[in-house]
This record gives sequence, structure tokens and C-alpha cells, in this order.
Amino acid sequence: MIPICISTVHGKGLPVLLESIKQYAPEAFIYLRGPERVIGGYDNCRLIFGEARNFGDDYNEVIDDALKYHQACVVCNDDVVLTPTSYQRLLEDVEIIRELVPQVGWVGSRSDSVRAAQNIRFNPDGDPLYMNRFRSESFIREVAVIAPIFAYISREAWAHGRFGPLNWYSDDVSCYDLTRRGYSHFVSSSYVHHVGSQTVGSDVAVLNAQARPWIETNRPEYVADFFGS
Repeated sequence: MIPICISTVHGKGLPVLLESIKQYAPEAFIYLRGPERVIGGYDNCRLIFGEARNFGDDYNEVIDDALKYHQACVVCNDDVVLTPTSYQRLLEDVEIIRELVPQVGWVGSRSDSVRAAQNIRFNPDGDPLYMNRFRSESFIREVAVIAPIFAYISREAWAHGRFGPLNWYSDDVSCYDLTRRGYSHFVSSSYVHHVGSQTVGSDVAVLNAQARPWIETNRPEYVADFFGS
């Protein structure tokens, strides 16, 4: 059993997310972090109370807690909704990848609001729609960076790829750190619906400015890739 780890600030999407997990992945135990006033009323979860700091620190806390007891987890944004196959297909794809790849890092679901390689609008082969989908949506694809809106990570990989204390680029830092240690990342054929940008906002200039000082100090070798020369 692979648990699902969620951290929230305002909990706006939690009722719908948790109901979708209950309906479509009832076997998955949930680790839920957030302010007590927001998550205190939820049951059937392991609750971790704490005020919001940033995406990286908050998710590090809940993932660290889950991986004390489990060999892997699924990291889940608080504003996604599962489909009937989201959880099962993600883990099925992980098993396929693990048979072929010695060091598996992040394996992330596709979505309607996510970076390009995971976006269902991304159609590199120019396929026509068939049964309402592009053919490429059923393929597993290796990528450089995964946005873990709904993504698998093992305990072994997590030990080398914890998030930076950031909102933006916390996932990039994790993926780059893991890649340097020989891990590979993949887009799954799994899909989740994602509301998107409900907590940190969508002002790219502000988000970049907040993240850059930490990256310049702690991962200067990534600055050119993340921000340009």
C-alpha cells in the first residue's frame, strides 16, 4: 500500500480531493499536513498540524513522516481531483518502469494544468484525437523534471531529492539533485484534474524573485538552467 501525502494552506479543494480518493483509491492511507483550523475536522487521515511556510518545507515534513513507515509515497497537491484510474495506473506504470530502469526518481501523472511534458495538451507526435485522447497520452515518457502534483517517489530516491525551501523550483531542485545521482524521471499515463495556482499565485516575476536568492546560494550550478544566463 502506497500512501498519499498532501499539504494544504487554505484547504479550499480538500473536500473534493479527499472524496475522490475515498471513491477511487480507498486503499490509500492519507498523510495530511496543514493548520489545525483547516484540517482539524478531517478523520481517516494522519494529521500533521503546522502553519504554512512554503511548498518545499511543508511537503518535506509530511513526506518525511510518511516515509518513516512506508517504502514509497504519492505526493499530491491539495487542488487535484482523482479519476477512477489515477492512483492505480500511476502505480502500475511505476512497476513497469522499475523493471526497466535501475534508479527511478519521480513518476508523475499527466494533467490539464501542469508543465508542458505532463500536460494533456502536449502532443509531440501531432496525433489526431482518438476516443477523446491523443495516442501519446497512453505512453510513459522520460523527462528531465516532474511537477509532483500527483507523483510517486520512493524512500530511497527521496533521501537524495528532498525539496528546497521554496515555492517555485522546489520540484526542479529535487529532480536535478536526483538526476546528478543517476535517477531518471518519468511522465505516467495516469491523469488527474488540477485546479492550479490557488496558493502561491501566478505572478511569475514575483515567484522567480522569491526563489532565486536561495538557488544562487545553495545550487548555483542550476541558475542558468532555471533563470537563463
